[in-house]
Amino acid sequence: MELVVPDELAVESGCSPRELLFGLAIGLMLDGRLTLGRAAGLAGLSKIAFLEELGRRRIPMPYDEQDLTADLLTLRDVFPNREPRQP
Repeated sequence: MELVVPDELAVESGCSPRELLFGLAIGLMLDGRLTLGRAAGLAGLSKIAFLEELGRRRIPMPYDEQDLTADLLTLRDVFPNREPRQP
């Protein structure tokens, strides 16, 4: 699929083609339509570079209780003999 953005819209927004793709990628990711990896690919960036750019722009990553649970299970698998520290 080819997406055509009118020149006047690009000029009005002050965005380069790369910035327009980045904005599209962010919007689709935040809407839950693209994963982080796919959004980074659309923006032409690695996952790390995409995350760094989100941080630079102060755009928070969507992260919910289900994500936290999945991360905790992964940590338990990776470090099975470690007890969690209490604050």
